[in-house]
Amino acid sequence: MNRKTNQVANIFLALLISSPALAETNYNKKQNSYFGKLVNTTQGTFWPPATVMDKDGNYILVGTTLEATDNEGGVAPNNFQAVVVSKETVPPLDENGREDYSNPFSAPYKIMRQLDLRPGSPDLRMELHTQSYGPYEGDFGGGARSPKLGDSPYNLNALGGVGWEEPCTELFPAPSQRKTFMIDSRPLHQAIIPGFKGDQVTYDFNTGEEVVPTNKNGADCPPDGCFGEDDFDSRRERSITLGEYLKQKATLKVRLTKYDYSTESYTAARFTVVGRNLLPNSIFQIVIGHSSFLQGRPLLKLAHPAAIPGIIVTDKRGFGKLTFELDNPFPDPAVDDSGSRVVAIGLVLKSDFVVAGACNYRYAPGVDIHAVASTIGDGNPDDFNHLMTKPGSKHHKY
Repeated sequence: MNRKTNQVANIFLALLISSPALAETNYNKKQNSYFGKLVNTTQGTFWPPATVMDKDGNYILVGTTLEATDNEGGVAPNNFQAVVVSKETVPPLDENGREDYSNPFSAPYKIMRQLDLRPGSPDLRMELHTQSYGPYEGDFGGGARSPKLGDSPYNLNALGGVGWEEPCTELFPAPSQRKTFMIDSRPLHQAIIPGFKGDQVTYDFNTGEEVVPTNKNGADCPPDGCFGEDDFDSRRERSITLGEYLKQKATLKVRLTKYDYSTESYTAARFTVVGRNLLPNSIFQIVIGHSSFLQGRPLLKLAHPAAIPGIIVTDKRGFGKLTFELDNPFPDPAVDDSGSRVVAIGLVLKSDFVVAGACNYRYAPGVDIHAVASTIGDGNPDDFNHLMTKPGSKHHKY
């Protein structure tokens, strides 16, 4: 790997879940622990540019932009920006004009304007929306299409779908859905919740089209619902604004565990994520980035759930906590041939309230999963460099 490629790959890996400011860290003198504040962001990987939208379907990006550096097609990351990115952005294309994310740095974002994040700014009162979606398969490159066909000229989603690292196909799609299923953009607080009846909306399994609910006699239901429907289902009725979204806070503590006397090394680590002022009564997932993201197509792979279960369910005050332990999460890079070393931890919102084993989403980033915060904020995946573990044996101490 040449110097330029290596530099680009390191920047891209560092921005797995980009953020607009430096992460604060505190290293233990014994070099066996870490503490840091996850930094707010609305960005996962670079495509799509962000995981929340405005009412018109444009991307609300707090993170890192891709910007043209010259008139000859040069593109480079510009860290810690707050901008609106147009849904008309032209992504990387191949010689036939189809989406091609093998070089994600080959196209800049179409930036509409800067966001004002100062207290009292109207931008902080912007209502956030989900991204539209569909179909899963069609005459376009990259992965499953989002925004949906007809909402933008191109597919701006580089993750999942045919020819890429697919999402959980045992959950979605059914064969009949691959070329038909589509979802409209919705206010984030009204994202589709499977099985939820409080909004009186039912969706056709195969097409995704809204079906008008009927009562047992086939007549349309009145606005207040059908007779006999459970009335205990409820959900948030107030919009989620950009200001509220960026007030969410989370910290990460890591402590090496299971000392092995035979190798004089730790063999595991305990991770504790504490969230405060998160969206109340909501479900969040902890995702993890490994050094394998540098292998093959850099960062065009999925961040994986950090644990099973790897979720935080917040209370009415927005507080939640998760503790989990991983075996050998920080192998020496010199011998880490599998690329399993942990380099990033992120917090994402599950707007559909679905928890499905090790599947972190069904559709696409911005549709049913949304980046909230990350450990990485300095453009360099060095936060955990001082932590080292080795494979365990029977001689470890808990």
